[in-house]
Formats: sequence, C-alpha cells, structure tokens
Amino acid sequence: MADPQRIPEDINSAMSETMVKKLQTEDVMVSGLSAFGPPGGADDPFPLRWAEVIPLHFISTLNTTSVVVLSHPSRRYNHSVAMVPELLRLGKYLYKELEASKERVVVVVSADLAHTHSADGPYGFSPAAQPFDQACGEWASTLDPTPLLVNATSLVDEALSCGYTGLVMLHAILSTSSTWRPTLLVNHHPSYYGMMVASFFPSVAM
Repeated sequence: MADPQRIPEDINSAMSETMVKKLQTEDVMVSGLSAFGPPGGADDPFPLRWAEVIPLHFISTLNTTSVVVLSHPSRRYNHSVAMVPELLRLGKYLYKELEASKERVVVVVSADLAHTHSADGPYGFSPAAQPFDQACGEWASTLDPTPLLVNATSLVDEALSCGYTGLVMLHAILSTSSTWRPTLLVNHHPSYYGMMVASFFPSVAM
C-alpha cells in the first residue's frame, strides 16, 4: 500500500456550520460532522479517501483555498434511487446558499461511475455498467435531465456507482441557476470502475 499523502487543505469550518444551520431551517436533512472535538477546534490531520483526495489533488490553488467537505450518507450504496427527490431538493437549496455567499465558490463532485465493468473486479461484471456510464456522459455533455434522472437511475442498482448521488445533487445545483456551458472531458474505465471528468461554466460572467 502506498504511503498516505498529505494535502494542504484548509477546512472552512465557519462556512460549514453556517451552511448546515441554513439548510436545516429549510428542512433539508443534513447534519454537521466534526472529526476531533468541536468544529474548528483541532488542527489534527484527518484521513480522506479517494473521492476527496483525487479531485483535490488537481486543484493547483489548494494551498490558498478553503474547503467545505460535503459527504452523502452510506445509504447511498443501497438506496440511491430512493434518495433522488431529497438530493434534488438539497441541490436546489445548496445553490441558493452558495449564490448568496460573498465567497467565490467552485463545486467539485466525485464522478466515480459504474464499479462493475470487469468480471475480475471486486463487484463482478454487470451489463448495466457501460450504458450507465454512457448515460452519465450524455448528461454531462448536455445537462439534459433524462439521461441522468431516468436512464442512469434505472441502471444504478446494477451498475453500482458511488458517485451517482453526487451527480444528481450537482444537476439540481446547475438546473436551479442560469444557463451553463457543459463540457465532457473524460468518460472511461481503465479498470473495473468508470471515471468521468466534466466542467460546467456559466454561459455569461457571474
């Protein structure tokens, strides 16, 4: 196993707490998590996993950027379809709070796709894997909701994607605001699981 990599990440605990409180006033089901003691009260290194580390690794200005980490509950593994309505609601209110912030904000979402591309992988092979990834790629290149909220939703239970719920939330964030310019950069599965890279910039300066 490779040695752990330390990422110079400044967790914005004040913004995290404020966002949790505001979302709770909108009856959005969220909870605040603190690694060690009260929020903002410790500077001990905290372990992150691939879904956080890989996107953060490619942010060149991370040493001058503060971060809010938002995690979805573990029931996303078995109940992601049932979570769709609340994820759409969460994304809608996240956009409202982020748009009102005085900070310049970038939303980064893990896009791990189907984990069932290979019979030799830990989750085996499923014929749902390729069409699931294709549906997510079609959404990311067009922002048409049907590929994500209909096609991918019908396949996710077999495709086994831990990134699906984040994409649904992101769709709600984007669809709540003005027109965006989507660009699909990568949609590939070099091993047993698919990975996607896409960008979404506002069509006009915000």
